[in-house]
Amino acid sequence: MTDKPEQLQDTGPSKSQLKREMSALQDLGEKLITMNPSLLAKCDLPQNLLEAIGEYQRIPTAKHGALKRQLQYIGKVMRDVPEEVIQQINQQLLQHDLKEKKYFHMLETMREQLLSGDNDSLTELVTRFPEIEIQQIRNLIRNARREAERNMPAESSRKLFRLLRDLHQDQ
Repeated sequence: MTDKPEQLQDTGPSKSQLKREMSALQDLGEKLITMNPSLLAKCDLPQNLLEAIGEYQRIPTAKHGALKRQLQYIGKVMRDVPEEVIQQINQQLLQHDLKEKKYFHMLETMREQLLSGDNDSLTELVTRFPEIEIQQIRNLIRNARREAERNMPAESSRKLFRLLRDLHQDQ
């Protein structure tokens, strides 16, 4: 029982490979639906894909089956998107993630400097954001130190982080 060469034809990717590709497109679709709309606009997505993402975001979260079907539809729409556009979207997402990590690291460093008693950091913060209430910042710093000393949950430290994040986002 030998195979004849004419029977061995390249039939394209296997069924498993196609499933992996579709799963990857759905994963990318999941990232796209959570993206900031301004960043989505920069991705130069086809109109039908933007509409599918918008429809997903309008579906109530209690409708899990509908969300899943819409996500599958987004994956299906993405099959028609050229490979170079998919690569570009992935690159933009990667750059966005790196910027986010860098941004949060900067905020974390600033918070740590404030909590360590670095008066220069506090002065820089007040100079950069004259609208902030310095007393509120000092209270959060004092409470965060007290919580750390007493091994309490770091509620004030988290509040300080959120305040710093909100200040920088308003810029």
